[in-house]
Amino acid sequence: MLRVSDVSMTYEPPRGFMKLVSRSAASEPVKALDCVSLNVERGEVVGLVGPNGAGKTTLIKAITTLLVPTAGTITMDDDPLDADDPDMRRRFGLVLPEERSFYWRLSGRQNLRFFAALAGLDAEAAESKIDEILEQRGLAHRDKAVFGYSSGMRAQLAIARATLHEPDLVVLDEPTRSLDPVAGADVCDDLRRMAGEGRAILMASHRLDEVVSVCDRVLALAGGRIRWQGSASELAGDPAGLGATIRRLVDDESSSREGSS
Repeated sequence: MLRVSDVSMTYEPPRGFMKLVSRSAASEPVKALDCVSLNVERGEVVGLVGPNGAGKTTLIKAITTLLVPTAGTITMDDDPLDADDPDMRRRFGLVLPEERSFYWRLSGRQNLRFFAALAGLDAEAAESKIDEILEQRGLAHRDKAVFGYSSGMRAQLAIARATLHEPDLVVLDEPTRSLDPVAGADVCDDLRRMAGEGRAILMASHRLDEVVSVCDRVLALAGGRIRWQGSASELAGDPAGLGATIRRLVDDESSSREGSS
C-alpha cells in the first residue's frame, strides 16, 4: 500500500539575503532523514517511535506531501505521491500535534462540513457522517466555537477530520498526547477497528505501552535512520522493558556508526 524507498531530507540554511530576513537555528545543512525505507500494508497498524529530533514528524510530513524529500520515492499502490493531485490527497488522513489549521471561530461541526466539502463528499451523506463521527469522538454535545475547545477536544476533532472521508491511509503524529487515558484507549480501539476495515495506519507516539497494545509492527527511528523494526510482541517480550530496549538499539547503532567513521 504505502511504500517509502530510500527517502532523505536535508534542510539547507538560508543563504545570502535570505539569511538576513529568515530565522534559522542552524548554519550548516541538517540531514533530518537518511535513506529511510518502510512499508505499511492495508489492515495493519505500524508504530513509529524514537527520541525527540529523530525525524518522525519530518517523515510524516513527507509521506503526506507537506514536504518534498531531497531524495527517494514515496508511493501509494505504486502511484507516486503528488501534492498537486487532489484525488491522491483524499486517499490519506493526517493528524498532527498542536493542530492549528481549524477555523477557530467556527464550531467543530462547521469545520467538519467545510473539510467534507473539500474532500468532495456529498452534503447529505457528509451530514450523516459528521453526526456519527462527532458522537464517536465525544463531541456531539459540545458544538461550540473551536477556540473554546480544550486541547483534548481539539485532538478529538483532528482525528474526526482525518477519518471523516474514510481514507485508505491514516497517518497520526502523537494522536493521544492531549487525551486522558480513557479517551486515549478509545482512540487505540478505533485505530484497530479501522485497520480491521482494511485501512493502513501509521502512528508516531512516545507512549510505548500504547504502541505495544495497538501496533502490529514497530519502527525505531533515530538520527534520521530506521535503527530497528520488528513486531510489537518482540519488544514487549524483552525483559529489559520496551523503553530500555529501544534506547539500547539506538545507542548500539550510534556506537557502530562512530566506530566506522
